[in-house]
Parts: sequence; structure tokens; C-alpha cells
Amino acid sequence: MRSIDMLGFATILLAAPLPAAAAQTPAEQPAASEEAQMLAELRAAVAAMREEMYRPGPLVSGWNAGGADPDAELRAAGADRHVFLLRSGGDRPGVIMLTTRGIREFAPAEWQVADSYGSASEPVEAPTVQFSWLSPRYVIGTRGGGFRRHTVDCGTGIAHALLYEVPGETMTEEDEMARLMFRLALLAGEGITTCTRWEGNRAEGWTGRPLLPDGRSLPGLQGEDVERLTIVLAAPLADLMRR
Repeated sequence: MRSIDMLGFATILLAAPLPAAAAQTPAEQPAASEEAQMLAELRAAVAAMREEMYRPGPLVSGWNAGGADPDAELRAAGADRHVFLLRSGGDRPGVIMLTTRGIREFAPAEWQVADSYGSASEPVEAPTVQFSWLSPRYVIGTRGGGFRRHTVDCGTGIAHALLYEVPGETMTEEDEMARLMFRLALLAGEGITTCTRWEGNRAEGWTGRPLLPDGRSLPGLQGEDVERLTIVLAAPLADLMRR
């Protein structure tokens, strides 16, 4: 079988219709090209991921009243000197910053860009930069905008994303899928606004619940482990993400 650039096809699978060859019946096209078959499979994978991740659940009672505002706490502490750590279970934490700076300005020089999405120059309101472990070897950096709706924080989508390969980590099966999942997950989330209702305080940290803007839950985005958001002093990104 001939090798195909999977990420290249994933880049366009939502932006372009299927080639005519893939749309024809078997009688019209008895030997569809391998490329068209792969494009159809990737297109279906994005649709399935979108349906699973953003499937609406029940309305959350009282979703639009009483939620905490971690961003206001971070700004009060000094957003130029503090950042959020987002930790789930025993995993290494992610880092979230309220900043107008770009993703590349925070990433260590030794991290290598493996893939990109969107544009660094796209303007967003109330910009946030976030770095998260996608696998033991790969980190995803994202930049997006947000707004406060009632008492929940909402995100308007990802304007720019970079997939970084971290040197020195042993390649695993999980890493093999990371590059493809990076692209599929971003495409699956295009055009969708999600919100988070936070509970907690500065001393103990906050836990969040993902919602749609109308208050319905998003069970596909609710992980098995509880995520906890805390404020810490700013430090080099690599140090923060290995705590």
C-alpha cells in the first residue's frame, strides 16, 4: 500500500467536498483511488468525533447563576506575573495564560513544531494561550478568545494551534496517534462555542463543568478525572508543565 500524508488530507477534509471519484457509485467508479477512500474515512472520523465530543446532555440546573470567576482572580493577582495550572488526576499539568502574546513566545526553543492550525495573526477578544500534554511526547499550544456569559466562561474557538514535539521522550503508540488526533480534534471543534462553569475559590482552586451556551451539559468533554485549576507564579513553561 502506498504511504499517504494523513495530516495533509485531514487539513482539507472539512474544507472541500469529496472528489467526484469518491461520490460515484461502484458501477461508475469500480476502482476508487486510495486517496479518495482515505479522504472519505477521515471525513467520517471528524464527523464521528464532533458528534461524540459535542453531544448535548441534560440542562444543568442553575447553570447561569453563582459560578466562580477564576479569570478575575488571576487578573487581580497580576496576569503578567501569574498563570493557571490545570491538573487532571496524576497527569502532568497544563498551563493557561491570559495574554495578548502568541504561542511561540512561550514555547521552549528546543521544542520542535510538528504541525500547525489556523493563524497566529487572527484577532480574538480576551485572548488566552493554553499548553496541554497531548501525549508523553507531544504538547499542543492553542490561542483563542473568550467572553463571560452570565456566570460562566465561554470560548469562541481556536484561532491558532501548534503541535510541539518535546525532545528526549521515548516514542510510544500513544505518540503515534497524537499528530493525527491534533488535526481531527481541532477540525471537529470548528465553529462550536463551549462554556465552563467554575466552582471553588483561590485558596483551594476551581473545578469546571463543560456546557453549551444554553446550559446543556457536554458529557463527551467531561473526563473521568476531575480537573482542578489553580493560580501559581509564572515560570519557564517547561518547568511548569513538569510539576
